[in-house]
Amino acid sequence: MSGGKQINEADIEWGAPDSDGAPSFVVPRSTQFDDVYFSGDGLAETQHVFLAGNNLPARFNTRRFHIGELGFGTGLNFLAVWDAWNRAEKPGGARLNFLSFEAYPLSAAQMARAHEAWPALASLAARLRAALPPPQQGFHVLDFGDISLTLYYGDAFEGLLCVEGGVDAWFLDGFTPAKNPGLWSPDIFNEMARLSAPGATFATFTVSGGVRRALEAAGFQWEKRAGFGRKRQMLAGRIETPPHTTHREPWLPAATPLHPGARIAVIGAGIAGASLAHAMRRSGFHPSVYEASAPASGASGNPAGLIMPRLDVGDTPAGSFHANAYLHVLQLLSVLGGDVFRPCGVLHHAASDRDRERQIKLLAQGALPEGFMEERREGLFFPQAGVVDPPAFVKALLSDTELVSGRVERLQQATSGWRVFTGKSETEFDAVIIANGLDALRFAEARTLPLAGSAGQIDWFPDAPAPDHAHAFGPYAAPCPRGGAIIGATYAPISIGAEARFTNEATQSNIAAVARALPEVAATLDANQSHPRASVRCTTPDRLPLCGPLPDWGFYGGAYDGLRTGKKRDYPSGETRPGLFVLTGLGSRGLVTAPYAAALLAAELAGAPSDATIMQALHPARFFIRDLKRAGAR
Repeated sequence: MSGGKQINEADIEWGAPDSDGAPSFVVPRSTQFDDVYFSGDGLAETQHVFLAGNNLPARFNTRRFHIGELGFGTGLNFLAVWDAWNRAEKPGGARLNFLSFEAYPLSAAQMARAHEAWPALASLAARLRAALPPPQQGFHVLDFGDISLTLYYGDAFEGLLCVEGGVDAWFLDGFTPAKNPGLWSPDIFNEMARLSAPGATFATFTVSGGVRRALEAAGFQWEKRAGFGRKRQMLAGRIETPPHTTHREPWLPAATPLHPGARIAVIGAGIAGASLAHAMRRSGFHPSVYEASAPASGASGNPAGLIMPRLDVGDTPAGSFHANAYLHVLQLLSVLGGDVFRPCGVLHHAASDRDRERQIKLLAQGALPEGFMEERREGLFFPQAGVVDPPAFVKALLSDTELVSGRVERLQQATSGWRVFTGKSETEFDAVIIANGLDALRFAEARTLPLAGSAGQIDWFPDAPAPDHAHAFGPYAAPCPRGGAIIGATYAPISIGAEARFTNEATQSNIAAVARALPEVAATLDANQSHPRASVRCTTPDRLPLCGPLPDWGFYGGAYDGLRTGKKRDYPSGETRPGLFVLTGLGSRGLVTAPYAAALLAAELAGAPSDATIMQALHPARFFIRDLKRAGAR
């Protein structure tokens, strides 16, 4: 699977002791592989082998460029590329995506010591270290403006199997093949070939005969070039015609990439639409957000919301998605800064012996990195979790995005995109993303999606004493960013199109729920002093969002009907509505999951290498296919 457990950090020795026992030359050496990360002038070697070996930065004269790397190590290659990218002449709005794989990540402290060797990169190195994710297996997306770094922590081959997208240049920089043969295997190079764009290049410091033969067998042409320093030779080469293969299920295809600078209409200005606006801007697109009333007017308008993980026992795509989404939103909130987020911690109470057993399993499997989850007498405590101000969060994500006031009445496919109709305007875009919760079902193109509504009421008590940290026990009680305490939330089915209304009965129900878990908190709450708010959540049957391209349902009905009878054959790739996408069904965890889902969709639309395993788990066609298969099993 693509993630969901803690992994080991690098074990490093520094330098070699001299006769006095002091380091004679401070170079990091991996004790796992008994090899150094760099020696001598590491930056000059990177510039010679990896940049010049791939004809960089000359090839940066494009709107979109993708680099893949095996062996992130100290991050030196990424920093050198970042520096070269900043200095290069390139088109306006250009974006670079850097994908790297690392089995044993260095800590920020280890990197800081290594980075002392390159003072010219100090400012970039500090930014990298500040954004480093914790050692959690899976894909971590880091945003540095016009450069995006996707780090995969874990076994490189497992990670490569999860990826789709085109790489323009490869850096092969694992430890030497004699010390780390697994990173130089034919299987690795076959996956590299699959993920390469036509004409993709590679460069590496080694000229090992086994590496040359494996590269050639995978379809790469190679040549020996002058090496750096004491290394007389290095390898560089290219693959002209990569194989057109994929590990995705045919009925769960990736989104077709959009051209750089594409204009995208995002329908809805809640947390889904705001997250999309932020991610699309960062990927070099031009989003416009349509909203019928005002930003954060639905469930995203509550005065507070919890930022905490939803964790699954076992190694599953759903578990990976939720764990990585939590780590991603924490990093995003730290970048946004301001008064958006209060990291007061959240205590998830174990309400039963079954809950306690589940929490023990989560601790045992390392569902979150060390320091992100603590065992308490009452349950699990998440020290980095806390309470967010949803309207402020949405506002921060929407900054610098065009907002269009008006309800989108209908969509019409055009020759090269979609026309968006409101009661007052008609505008054509290259693409449309439907992100307006349950209202997505108003559009004919999304009407078959299995979305349902759930009404929820929260109660805010501005004058009540706030708990020191948030408590989750099914319902929750937490300090409110605007002062006082907030509790919630009720769950009640609601029909499509109905409006959620707050009631005194729901307030009493919320107080009663708090009283069962936290009687001392409930004793401070007066129902007559509540400021209630009711809204509608949009849910899916498996509690995962719908994120990706909208299928051409007519094609699906005919092409995959054989699944009803369990017929085995080579099914064609699913056809989707060109330029039409969806992000909805976020349920009660949208504040955590929307930013990560939006980042993954933005990567697909940019053609950047990204985690296809999770995107298949979120694919809008998944329920249609499940229903066909279940019909065949009956």
